[in-house]
Amino acid sequence: MAKFLILSIDGGGIRGAFAARLIELIDHDFHLLKRVNLLAGTSTGSIIASCLALKFPPTRIVSLYRAAGKDIFAKQFFFGPRILEKVLKSSYDKLRFKAILRQVYGKTPLGLVQIPLLMPATDLQKSQGFLFKSYESEFATLPIYEAVLASCAAPTYFDPSLLHGKLLADGGMWGNNPSIVALGDAKFHFKVKEEDIMILSVGTGHFTNGFDENATSWGLINGWKIRNLTEFISSLQSQATYETLSCILKSEQILRLNFSQDELMLIDDFSNLEKLIAKADVVYKNQKEALASFFDNFRSCD
Repeated sequence: MAKFLILSIDGGGIRGAFAARLIELIDHDFHLLKRVNLLAGTSTGSIIASCLALKFPPTRIVSLYRAAGKDIFAKQFFFGPRILEKVLKSSYDKLRFKAILRQVYGKTPLGLVQIPLLMPATDLQKSQGFLFKSYESEFATLPIYEAVLASCAAPTYFDPSLLHGKLLADGGMWGNNPSIVALGDAKFHFKVKEEDIMILSVGTGHFTNGFDENATSWGLINGWKIRNLTEFISSLQSQATYETLSCILKSEQILRLNFSQDELMLIDDFSNLEKLIAKADVVYKNQKEALASFFDNFRSCD
């Protein structure tokens, strides 16, 4: 039986430019998008995954990050001391972000994507995960931009979305690496045998040395550093998911592509965009042999 390929893309704000560029390179040499059976993306990964599900060229997605990144992370007007801004309101304008997403997707509903698509969000009222699935009838008429907006609503960055009576926010709070959720749907919705599943998991950076061992106070602003903490939790979740999958699947069934560094790149720091794209080029060069081996393990769909 032909293998079932899952392409999973982590959350990470502007760092999605790294994942988008990496996918562009992989698709050029290995015809990735002709092989993918299920796309899964969280937060910024939901932007990339949904564009791919609509058969947007990967080059166009990289251009989207270049063109829209600054506008997405445009500060809201705040009348008062800046030190209080993050305490009192979200940093960025959700309505501006929504308008950008509407320009990208129009009114296209989830039911019309060309590749099955899964996007995690978080149900704040029920304190549980929530999944948008293009292949389930309840989401068939939901505009893609609404689902993506909810999946991207990172705490303190964007306000949550109210959809069908549910208060939804960033899927990265529990499923920053959505590959394990996609594995479950491959098995139980698409009825694929576990041994026939292949997962290509694309990260958006793993950051170490985020906390100071010499810190004497551990408040949200100093020791824990709230933005560092949220990034740490997301990165930890992504890595733990990969390690769990590595215990479930054979080594040849899963390939994780990511980069690691000490200095944190915040999800809203547009100044890192070109560095992220350059990092993707380096990772691709270093992992090209591993990618060739990975694709050799299943039947080509070309």
